[in-house]
Amino acid sequence: MSFLDVLQVSLLAGLIGVDRLAVGQFMISQPIVAAPIIGWVMGDFHTGLLVGAVLELFWLQGLPVGGYVPKDATLAAILTTALALGASPVRGVPDVAWITWVFLWVGLLMSPAAALDRWVRQKNAFLIDVARSDGNIGRGITRAVWMGVGVFYLYYFCVTLPVLWLSAGALKSTYGWLSPRLLPGLRLFFFLLPAMGMASLLTRKAHPRGRLFAVAGAVVSVVVFLGFGLDGTGPAVALLMAAALAVVVEERLRAV
Repeated sequence: MSFLDVLQVSLLAGLIGVDRLAVGQFMISQPIVAAPIIGWVMGDFHTGLLVGAVLELFWLQGLPVGGYVPKDATLAAILTTALALGASPVRGVPDVAWITWVFLWVGLLMSPAAALDRWVRQKNAFLIDVARSDGNIGRGITRAVWMGVGVFYLYYFCVTLPVLWLSAGALKSTYGWLSPRLLPGLRLFFFLLPAMGMASLLTRKAHPRGRLFAVAGAVVSVVVFLGFGLDGTGPAVALLMAAALAVVVEERLRAV
């Protein structure tokens, strides 16, 4: 991954990141939009869309509505897509196992990034004094708002650039140490992420059969995505889908 690629993605990350909380909130900071943008810039829109769709479903309940500040799925989507494409050990479309390996590494960075994000937002309180110090309160507020936007832009730029530049080589090296037996598990984990996100949403919303639907959906999604390539899974797929259908039918009959 060249420094020019890192710089390009970091500059774009700042623009996407300010949409998360600072200004606009046009939802381009959502993973389903942010990751394909990064993928398009890096020449692989398909992988960007795959990463964005999976992470969007994983953080399904993390929308910045009102005063709620969700986990930074934007940063995760940008870093995962950029590293998955820029540091890929193979040419062409990267393996899902590699994307998962990158996502796990990015996940480790989310806690320190969240602490830094909170610190930046707390320090932004000084902008109130900036607005007050101006003789024209309207002009002072405008200046403070744009300074806040600049702070968040710098936050995303300054986090993305060193992470991409320092992580690419280490990720590629450590991935080469993995046993081939681990790779199917990594692929499985990647496609379990949407099921976990939907399960979390269902259980938090207290649906009457939320856990049952979540488990059935998770099992079916795993089988549909990964099972068709294995021998003897046809009957298992039919059985699991029939079980899920039975759950839905039972729920409808109870509602009548």
